[in-house]
Amino acid sequence: MNHGDHTVSSFDNDLAQLERRVLEMGGLAESQLQAAMTALMKRDVDAAEKIIARDPELDECERKIEASALSIIARRQPMANDLRYVFGNVKIAGSLERIGDYAKNIAKRTLILARHPNIEIPADMAPLGVAAQRSIRDVMDSFTTRDAQKAEMVWQHDHEIDDLVARVMRQVISRMSQDMIKAAKKDAEEIECSTHLLFMTKNLERVGDHATNIAEVIQFQLSGGWKTTQRPKGGDENLQSAAG
Repeated sequence: MNHGDHTVSSFDNDLAQLERRVLEMGGLAESQLQAAMTALMKRDVDAAEKIIARDPELDECERKIEASALSIIARRQPMANDLRYVFGNVKIAGSLERIGDYAKNIAKRTLILARHPNIEIPADMAPLGVAAQRSIRDVMDSFTTRDAQKAEMVWQHDHEIDDLVARVMRQVISRMSQDMIKAAKKDAEEIECSTHLLFMTKNLERVGDHATNIAEVIQFQLSGGWKTTQRPKGGDENLQSAAG
């Protein structure tokens, strides 16, 4: 093998290692979200605490990806296509880290809801969690296979998460309104818990947004251009804005 072949092979190995790290981070982010939703539905305090304790692992994954990317850029000075891929992986890692934060936030609020077992969790919360998890899994599958069409599908279907978000919010806000009308002291805990449920719902909405962000990055990596059109929105934007 001549020196040029060796250099190309080493560069390919660097890129493959960077990709593996992104894939591992994606798997951990999806696992954290799935565990957070299971802990919420079961009001499992021990499981919620484990999710919170594992969050620094995602932060460390992001730091390693950033360090690897900087090393590749400094040592290899990649040209346009490869540089685009390295840069995109750093952006993907940033979105995965935020998804991990949302899983941690859901787990933290689960600790509070677990103290109030009589407070109902909205019926559409579980399907919303499943849809958010699916968006991460699908977009990371498209990253693995470099499938622009699958990334586009994630981007196009984000409105389905928005629709579920709006349904959950209507359920929670309706119940809060009834409690405020009653103005009874015993309903204060339900209003507090409903507020936490609203924040959890927004967390899941943001998971979907970050999945679409990753889809856009993948399309940029493959095509060299960013999307210029607005993604399809579902649900009630006024309702979602009012809720934070």
